[in-house]
Amino acid sequence: MMIIATICFSLMAVMVKFLSDFPVMELVFFRNIPIMLFIPLILKNKKISFWGNNRPLLLFRNFLSGFGIITYYYTILAMILTDAVTIRQLSPIFMIFLSSLFLREEIGVKKITIFILAFLGTLLVVKPGFHLDLYPAVIALFGSISTAGSHVAIRSLRLTDHPLVIINYSGYSLGLVSIGILLWQGNFIIPDALSLFFLVLMGLVSLVGQLAVIIAYQRVPIKLVSIYLYLQIIFVALLGVLFFKEIPDLFSIFGASLIIISGYLNYKLKN
Repeated sequence: MMIIATICFSLMAVMVKFLSDFPVMELVFFRNIPIMLFIPLILKNKKISFWGNNRPLLLFRNFLSGFGIITYYYTILAMILTDAVTIRQLSPIFMIFLSSLFLREEIGVKKITIFILAFLGTLLVVKPGFHLDLYPAVIALFGSISTAGSHVAIRSLRLTDHPLVIINYSGYSLGLVSIGILLWQGNFIIPDALSLFFLVLMGLVSLVGQLAVIIAYQRVPIKLVSIYLYLQIIFVALLGVLFFKEIPDLFSIFGASLIIISGYLNYKLKN
């Protein structure tokens, strides 16, 4: 299930890059359409309340998740695809410190060392001082932190709310906000047949990826399967070369390797 999720998220990133002519908010809106259509039907079939129990935390998690998705889509369009996805995969490392701050989980010297290793990898990917435009990379870092915060919120919500309720809240909140911003800006682009196909497919693979993650997390502890998400860096690097002729430089390759190694060490430490 985690490998399926990783493939889906990789394909989603490639389709976002392919649809670079569309506004970010339009991509975000189409990404959430399948959630808005299918998740309520599943909830109704399972006789689960749409509204959830811990509504304040659900709404706060929606804000963090929404900011993470919007910044992720922006950085995919603004950066080399592999670099954007690599910085995104820092979120599990940021979760170490956020869990320590808000969930009072113990943090030791080994975890701090893992964070430093991941940070060094990030420096190699971002390459501060090597180019003038650091803005997308900084946005990517903030998005990764926001995504980490949303996952920490999920860890608290697991005690009160069904995972499908969390997805439903996120899908409707982000979908309605994105279409509202699109209408306010007046920059909605009517897609042609091919673009519409990829927009719909992007939303579907995103939904399948989220459901696959939930299935995996329901069957075994997160610490046993989260390591597979780092495969996304490898998949996206290969797809970026294949479809967009984007070849990461040696600094990015080495930095991504350090981030993958830090993820593996964090996995081993949890075990």
